[in-house]
Amino acid sequence: MPFTNIDLVKKHLVQHQIGVNKKEDVLVQLTGNSPVKLPDNNISANSEKIKGKEQIAPTLETVSFASGDTIQLLHSDLIPETVVVAKDSSLGQVYIEHADYHIDYDNGKITRITTGSITVGASVVIWYLYFRVYVKGTDYDFDYAKGEVARRTSGAIEDGQWIFVDYASELGFLNDDLISNAIVEANAKVFEIIDLVYQNSTDQGLISGETYLAVSILCNVKALESMTLNSPGTQAKALASSWSDLSSLYQKQAFEVLSKFAKAKSSLPTPTSVRSEK
Repeated sequence: MPFTNIDLVKKHLVQHQIGVNKKEDVLVQLTGNSPVKLPDNNISANSEKIKGKEQIAPTLETVSFASGDTIQLLHSDLIPETVVVAKDSSLGQVYIEHADYHIDYDNGKITRITTGSITVGASVVIWYLYFRVYVKGTDYDFDYAKGEVARRTSGAIEDGQWIFVDYASELGFLNDDLISNAIVEANAKVFEIIDLVYQNSTDQGLISGETYLAVSILCNVKALESMTLNSPGTQAKALASSWSDLSSLYQKQAFEVLSKFAKAKSSLPTPTSVRSEK
């Protein structure tokens, strides 16, 4: 009987961010109140952000760097590639992103780059568009297990509207069958190592050791999968190597934990040959 189980392996994977996949600006259209499937299942609870473009005219702000090099704007969730920063409203001198300033789009902050053209304490004019962020339970419903989002007819999302979805998925490359198979394989390896007196033990070390082995096997599966991705060769190899290294690390941890349960070595002396004398 296995020492670990699917829930324990999943919990370990999630806690250590193994297999967590973050996506931004996934574009989907919501029609009526029918659920729409996202590319992933097992979405992390409350990790989603549902956004829409509703603004027509850009927001204009004049901000000063007198109090520091980072300024909080009036709005967060800025729409990428809609920000313009200039010395004044005449647009006579327009500053360059990543050379003169950085934008934190999610949090709505602008930071002056000290080596750029914006001088210490200067004021600048900034134009931008920002997303409207919708509210779960008011504007939409979300099924985290299935990875589905549905519009609420009484909410602010228009029928047929295209929305942008940010989310984090857990174990997107795994399913219960794959984890179960990994546990079976790990359990067989455990019994090759431990003394049979521990076969019915509930010792935490055995649980941890087998869990680590199962995670190692799953990481190896991911390494093999990475080699089949439609990515440039060097990128695929680097990704596969990363998963392979992680697999080796967990395997090493597993063997270290399980070593104290190992079968006792025989204490019998090594037989020696005796030559008979006639």
